[in-house]
Amino acid sequence: MRQRMVVVWTVVATLCAAAMLALPGSETVPYHVGWAAFALCFGLEQWSPRATWIGLGLYTVVTGGILVTRVASGVLDWQETTEIPLMLLLMALMIWHVRRRQQALSDLTENAARERAESTMRELLTLRTSHEMRSPLMISRGYIEMLMDRTPAGEDLADLQVVDEELVRLTRVCERLVRSMRVGADLEITDIDVDAVLRQTAQRWSMVAQRAWTVESSGITLTCSGERLRACLDTLVENALRYTERDDDTVLLYARPMRDAIALGVADSGRGFSTEMLRTAAGHGLVHDHGPGEILDGVRDDLSQTGLGLSLVRDVATRRGGWVQLGVSPWGGADVAMILPLVPQVPVAPMLRPVQTTAPAGTA
Repeated sequence: MRQRMVVVWTVVATLCAAAMLALPGSETVPYHVGWAAFALCFGLEQWSPRATWIGLGLYTVVTGGILVTRVASGVLDWQETTEIPLMLLLMALMIWHVRRRQQALSDLTENAARERAESTMRELLTLRTSHEMRSPLMISRGYIEMLMDRTPAGEDLADLQVVDEELVRLTRVCERLVRSMRVGADLEITDIDVDAVLRQTAQRWSMVAQRAWTVESSGITLTCSGERLRACLDTLVENALRYTERDDDTVLLYARPMRDAIALGVADSGRGFSTEMLRTAAGHGLVHDHGPGEILDGVRDDLSQTGLGLSLVRDVATRRGGWVQLGVSPWGGADVAMILPLVPQVPVAPMLRPVQTTAPAGTA
């Protein structure tokens, strides 16, 4: 493939030189056709310097000799010979610019490959570190809980509770990092039974926290990454648990059909978002030109932690052409939903939509 265009131009150049010999007085037409063919073929394929300059030299000598012969025999004017150095200079300038472009593309490709490799190494390091931190954290929490059971109420027990709370927060950070790595990876896209994923997520989390778990089915199959979908639901459920405190608090996982889309989210009966947080979210939702990571920076309250949660969910939604919508649940708690088009689209919608005060059927 590397030499195919060289062969093509060699054939064309030979035919043009033959036409110049066979058509006295009309030499300039095939002469310029040969040069135009060179420019076209050279631009389509990267030639070696040797093939480039040998081809140019031979064509210049052969066609130049034909033109000089025609001028000497009186068929052409001497002015026609000026085409020989001019065309050679023009092709040399074209070669120089093409070489510069090819070198720039090569450097860009190498830099991109190097950055991808470095990014992959960073992601693997983060993923491995997060996984390796899980076991020591679980063991530490086990010992802390054992000490808390043995320690009578007092200052020592309060200190142990503080340590336990910090370990819980650190465990959540590790889990978020693992989810972020999974979301950013190239994962398999398949047809996902949304209801099955909702039920599995509710079942898994019901073993972690005592709540009134509810699943609202939709009967929708979504073509997407099941791993990313579960990571987003886990993030939303974790947020719901943070905003609920009582064992009888409701946590609803729902999937509601919309026009050419699906509202996939989690609602709860907890304390809900603060008024300031909802006001900030509504204000951001009216702005379309925020860059990634900026639009949710101000959406925080006293229960917010790293801010990775909603950002992760938003990134997944916007990749599909959807958005994240904050709202108030029917019980007055928080309602966070991903609005996902059934068919992936180019992201054109705001990354965060204005807040709703209710959660009517078919929306979130």
